Amino acid sequence: MSFRIEGAGITHRGTEKETNEDCLVVGFWSSQETMQEARPFEQELDLPFACVVCDGMGGHNDGEKASLLVAKGLARRIVALGTKGIDTSVRAVNAELSAHVREHPELAGMGSTTVGLAAHERSLVIFNVGDSRAYKVGEKGLMQLSTDDVMGEPGWKLGSGKPRNTRLLQCFGGRTNFSDIVPNVLTEPVRPGNVYLLCCDGLYETVTEEEMASLITPDLKASAEALLKAALDKKARDNVTVALVRVVDAAPAAPAAT
Repeated sequence: MSFRIEGAGITHRGTEKETNEDCLVVGFWSSQETMQEARPFEQELDLPFACVVCDGMGGHNDGEKASLLVAKGLARRIVALGTKGIDTSVRAVNAELSAHVREHPELAGMGSTTVGLAAHERSLVIFNVGDSRAYKVGEKGLMQLSTDDVMGEPGWKLGSGKPRNTRLLQCFGGRTNFSDIVPNVLTEPVRPGNVYLLCCDGLYETVTEEEMASLITPDLKASAEALLKAALDKKARDNVTVALVRVVDAAPAAPAAT
């Protein structure tokens, strides 16, 4: 049995930010521009598939540079290596970002969080560093698969519209000196019908998980746009990036009986 990936993604600067420090990468395609509609994608899993969402930080355009470097670096490695060695790939990209900062000291402090999905043949891996999230979409709602690398704020409520007052325990870069990172990695079974949501904190800090689940339908392009609209309607203070990914059975349909 062979499998295929289909989905859609969208990124937006939000209602208050002047720039978009998020980055969305699917394969070799990337965007940091404010998108008015979601971009659909589709790929057979005989070749490695990569979808990566990054949330940059560092002020001015440093966050934009960091998220782009990290997202494209991760996707490039996944497309080349598949789902093997995600841990090594993540740590290598972190080292590349730190080397870039050493060459350009004016960029000191820039960094990025990430969440990604890598798939190839019968293997699917979810990974994250920082507070960007991955969920599995199910009949009973959303199940978080990623791990928040944060020191939390007591009493903070998901979807409250209030940014968390937290400290990241790890991220790409973000420090003057090199600091190694250990990604959170989860292997998932490749099952037709499984749907995954990748997003930055700009979505889940603004929209509750219950609201998100209610907006996800079989039409993933419309669902991604609905999730963004929900965040913008609530005056999302941060950039918002959403990607929805579904596993599909790519086997040809059986011929009709005669």
